[in-house]
Amino acid sequence: MMQDRSERLHGLDAVRGLALIAGVVLHGAMAFLPGPQLWLVADASRSTTLSVSFFAIHMARMTVFFVLAGFFGRMVMHRDGWAAFARQRVARIGIPMVVAWPLVFGSIVAVMIVTASPGAGGGLGLTIKNFPLTHLWFLYVLLLLYAAVLLLRAAVVTVDRGDALRRSADVVMRGVVGPWAPLLLALPVAWGLYSHPYWLMWFGVPTPDFGFVPNRAAMLTYGLAFSLGWLMRRQHTVLLPRIQRQWALFLVMAVAATVYCLAATSLEPLIAPTPFGRTKLSFALAYAIGLWSWAFALIGMGLRFLGNPSPRRRYLADASYWIYLAHLPLVLALQLLMRDWPLPWPVKYALLLGVAMALLLVSYHWLVRSTFVGALLNGRRYPRGATVSPIGGTILMKSLALLFLLPAVASTQAVVAPAPMPLDSVLTRYAAAIGPLRQVQTRRVVMTVSGMAPFDIPVVSEAMRPNLILKKVTIQGAVQVTGYDGRKAWRIDPFASASGKPIDVPAAELTDLIEEADFDGPLVNAAAKGIRLRYVGPRVVQVSGAATPVHAVEITWPNGRQSVAHTHATSFLEVLRTQTRPVMGNDVAMTITPKDYRRVQGILVPFLMEIAPAGMPEPIRLRIESVELGVALKAADFARP
Repeated sequence: MMQDRSERLHGLDAVRGLALIAGVVLHGAMAFLPGPQLWLVADASRSTTLSVSFFAIHMARMTVFFVLAGFFGRMVMHRDGWAAFARQRVARIGIPMVVAWPLVFGSIVAVMIVTASPGAGGGLGLTIKNFPLTHLWFLYVLLLLYAAVLLLRAAVVTVDRGDALRRSADVVMRGVVGPWAPLLLALPVAWGLYSHPYWLMWFGVPTPDFGFVPNRAAMLTYGLAFSLGWLMRRQHTVLLPRIQRQWALFLVMAVAATVYCLAATSLEPLIAPTPFGRTKLSFALAYAIGLWSWAFALIGMGLRFLGNPSPRRRYLADASYWIYLAHLPLVLALQLLMRDWPLPWPVKYALLLGVAMALLLVSYHWLVRSTFVGALLNGRRYPRGATVSPIGGTILMKSLALLFLLPAVASTQAVVAPAPMPLDSVLTRYAAAIGPLRQVQTRRVVMTVSGMAPFDIPVVSEAMRPNLILKKVTIQGAVQVTGYDGRKAWRIDPFASASGKPIDVPAAELTDLIEEADFDGPLVNAAAKGIRLRYVGPRVVQVSGAATPVHAVEITWPNGRQSVAHTHATSFLEVLRTQTRPVMGNDVAMTITPKDYRRVQGILVPFLMEIAPAGMPEPIRLRIESVELGVALKAADFARP
């Protein structure tokens, strides 16, 4: 990760350090992003300015980082040999990742406990596909790239005895690196982005922060950037001056691409996929040009303006690795502390960054720079030099401790749980309260979904007994149609395929679809549907911030999935459900709160459903516009086209 005992390219070193420190700026801004809350902490004050800044930083920083990682990686291998290089990469990247992950993930879980909706339950269910790498994902990807380049190098050395392949690679690099470089390199990246199903364009390259198998778009982008830097090092005395001379052109291209992308989407986070077509393709190309233009512009500016030796910049470059590794728990703690302060966002954001950076630098100076940790991260122990007031370390410890003390804060409940009841009595009263569901054979529900995007998403759902369903979801003018005919589920998905042909629905989603198509729900006629119910006792739970006495019933579906339904102790209507369900491949604990019950043809229907995934302060809301029961539908309406 960090170089030592070799010539120090000060400009590139400064850019690499700034790319890492920019992670603090990026994550600090996420609590202030407008629109649906994406981050663990939602601040009371939001900012479109920070939204635009987030977009530009996210576009720029990781590509330039991987270019420089490849550049410095080859420099170290050429200097020390492949064996020493491999050992060094494991020591400076693998060990910090393994040591830091439990601390970082523990802080995230702590914040989730504090901010999640009460009653959210369910295990983490960590798997190879959903393992949360957190912000340390870049270390894992670097290890993969280092392993790949060592294997490839061994093959090239074996085959290319006369250096013909390597000389050809040098010729290609001299042809690629020039004013046209962002345009050429954008083509494969644009293809990777465009072909990514359900691509959220506003967020650019899909971050591979979950799972040990990174997504194709991320590996293509960052693997290409790493390879570019690796090959540039072979003839850096020729290629780096080219980039330095063209920095202004690259900067103009980067700004133009960024402006175009924001104009084509939104100044605020847009949490909605775009269907395959011209809009998605043009945005993918513009975004790819932008990220490469930013990479070359930043490298060129670093060489042009930061190439001279500077003790302060070198200190920050050395500290940047530690700052990035350690910043997330501290930033989360400060965001949690400040979120309800009645101050405007510029004051809170400046205070957050100022306190975080001060504490991170103090901790680096006293706990890292002159210790074995510094030797691990930077390759050497530096003399302590100028002293820093020890109170800084005390403040740091207090700030970090705050994060782990917050989950201990609990509220008392004055409401008393109801007396226990037999399960059959609970189910009988629930069925009587909800109304004559079994008389309904067909239904049509028109609803809007809010909280998933800056705009409402219209949904039309038609269902017919026993479990046939047809759903039409409209996003940005494109309609996704999902159907189940009682045997097979199918989907026409403009976000996953440009052909317009129906495709099979994944098995995990099929379970959700059948569950949604059930007219009666799991508490009615459960045995006939293979559902097991178990009374788990009277409780007092928080429902929309109010202590509520309920009877809790554990639901186990035939596939083993479990939920807990909470029926009100007086009305016996369901007021809360807790469960864990897959969301984009990851198991997520969530609560579902039915509200605003209205009677439709003698049946009580909740016209508002609030779905709150763990760690998301703002729930997703499903608001029903109309319900029609007994509509004219036939089985053929649900058949696959």
